[in-house]
Amino acid sequence: PTRLREALYRSRNLVSIRILRAIGASYVVDYAQRFGFTDDQLPNDLTLALGSASVTPLQMARAYAVLANGGYLIEPYLISGIYDASGEALYRANPAIACPRCPESIEVIDESGMQTINLAPQMLTPQNVWLMTSMMQDVIKRGTGRKARVLGRTDLAGKTGTTNDQKDGWFSGFNQSLVATAWVGFDKLEPLGRGETGGRSALPMWIDYMAVALEGVKAKKRKQPDGMVTVRIDPATGLLAGSGQSDAVFETFREEYVPQQSSDSLGSTGSAGAVDGATEQLF
Repeated sequence: PTRLREALYRSRNLVSIRILRAIGASYVVDYAQRFGFTDDQLPNDLTLALGSASVTPLQMARAYAVLANGGYLIEPYLISGIYDASGEALYRANPAIACPRCPESIEVIDESGMQTINLAPQMLTPQNVWLMTSMMQDVIKRGTGRKARVLGRTDLAGKTGTTNDQKDGWFSGFNQSLVATAWVGFDKLEPLGRGETGGRSALPMWIDYMAVALEGVKAKKRKQPDGMVTVRIDPATGLLAGSGQSDAVFETFREEYVPQQSSDSLGSTGSAGAVDGATEQLF
């Protein structure tokens, strides 16, 4: 078996297909709406795991912002205000804000009777945000986004992406203060060429942008929320590490999903070298 963390940072799409098949494409399409996508954008089949959906870079940045800001869906806006020649405001944007400490229902009314605080809806729990961010940090630490280590930061997370036939190259990444998406592709949906993956085509310009945008910004570690437990596990099985196991690694779980079984209990059948040789029909 391959742990989800490893599958993500190595971009092993077979694992994504298996997960999608196990939980159902309809569930994934529905859940993706928490990130601002609509069901008509996403195919309701297993090709969704291979990049068959079509979204814009702005829509992708909006989705990643849900992870960056702690789980809140915020609609992007391009115009903050419009003023006439005398300086009188003709229009002011009232963007939603992520406010973890605010009550679920709050109203602040100004003198004109307009609501002045627009709270963004919370779409993900702090625990799920922390876990996803942690896995995406490994994409940069040791995976397909490791070129970004040149920035010398410890607070970056992200994911490379390459769509069908290498027609699009993506890299989306973030820390707690900034989200950026880089996309490379042709207007006519032609292949970029052999080997032109997101890590090769899109990631370099993301790095160049973030080097300037984050200059002087101190790295900030995301606080681990309550309800999380870190334990030693067997990297081959995902179960609790056996006594004296030398290759054990630390992994963090939501407390209700901490493994209860130890790899010691598997005996010889749980060895790291065990391989299932059966043929699997995916489509």
